[in-house]
Amino acid sequence: MVYTDNCPVLNDIEWRDNCQFPVICDGETPSDWKKRIWGQLINYRKNNCLSVSHKRYMVARKMLYLWEGDLGSGFEVNIAICHSCDQLVYVDRKCIYGEFHRSTIEKHWRTNCTGSKYCDMDFKEYMELKDKPRDSIPYFTARAVDRYELRIENLVKRVKHIRETAKKIRATKIIQQKWLEIFYRPDGLCATQLAKHYKLLWAVREEIRQINNA
Repeated sequence: MVYTDNCPVLNDIEWRDNCQFPVICDGETPSDWKKRIWGQLINYRKNNCLSVSHKRYMVARKMLYLWEGDLGSGFEVNIAICHSCDQLVYVDRKCIYGEFHRSTIEKHWRTNCTGSKYCDMDFKEYMELKDKPRDSIPYFTARAVDRYELRIENLVKRVKHIRETAKKIRATKIIQQKWLEIFYRPDGLCATQLAKHYKLLWAVREEIRQINNA
């Protein structure tokens, strides 16, 4: 497969929309911005009408006017939409001009992203290319290999998280059983203590459930 990030040919309207999509209006929150552009953004994404800078994620911009009558310039801020998981993502402003947000968006792909659209390589191709020196394969192919490795790290991290959560749930159940064994008495002398501990255990289980569903 040939990998490329070549920009699609856009007409005047599509180019104008690509310039306007990232702009957050005055008084608009990031969520409001995303909601406002979402329908049209999805349509452009499906029809491959996004410019190369918006292909995998879109960094928001705020307009800055330097003098009266100035047409304004759009300056990137620290919020982006990830096209892989469709979530708002924080991006480090220190990386805006030097690395074009790539380092922080890749950190998101490596750790928190729940999608895989940023990864456009399959396992068979990856196994054929992973041991080759990066300078021996085309640039965009090397970048695709890097993105596949980010996906692997993401999946490994998520599996570890699931296993750790399962261990916590099992431990909580064991603790619950032990408390019942220790504090339960037929004559009801420890009913107050039992109620307190039982309530605490259910609170712990609920917290673990929320973490697991996050």
